[in-house]
Amino acid sequence: MRVSYVEFLGQKHPICFSLAATEQLVEAFGSLEQFADALDKSDLARTAQAVDTTFQILLKAGRIYASAMGEELPPELPCRPADLIDVRDRSAIAAIFAAMRADTSRTVEVEPKNGEATPDP
Repeated sequence: MRVSYVEFLGQKHPICFSLAATEQLVEAFGSLEQFADALDKSDLARTAQAVDTTFQILLKAGRIYASAMGEELPPELPCRPADLIDVRDRSAIAAIFAAMRADTSRTVEVEPKNGEATPDP
C-alpha cells in the first residue's frame, strides 16, 4: 500500500486507499461507482458531503497505515476536512483519485519460498 499526502493547515497528512477504506466507501455510498458519481456531480452540497466523507475515511486509513509503518504523524485535524476545503476547487477531488490510483497501480513483489527461484512464465 502506498501513502499519499494532502496538506491541511500547513501540515502534510497521510491518506491511503486500504481495503478497510474501500469497505467504508462502499458502505457510505452504496458502491464505488456511486462514490465516483457523487464526486462528479454539479450538486455542490452532494459533492461537499462526498469529499468530506471520503477524506475522513482516507485520512483515518492513512493515519493507521503510517503509524504502523513508524511514521511521525501530525496532530489530528481540529475540524472536518470540508471545513478546510473549497469543494469548487477540483484539486481536492484530484487528490482523492490520485491516492486511489497510487494504491491500485502498485507492483507487487513476491519472495519465493526458502530462497528458491521461480521459473519465468
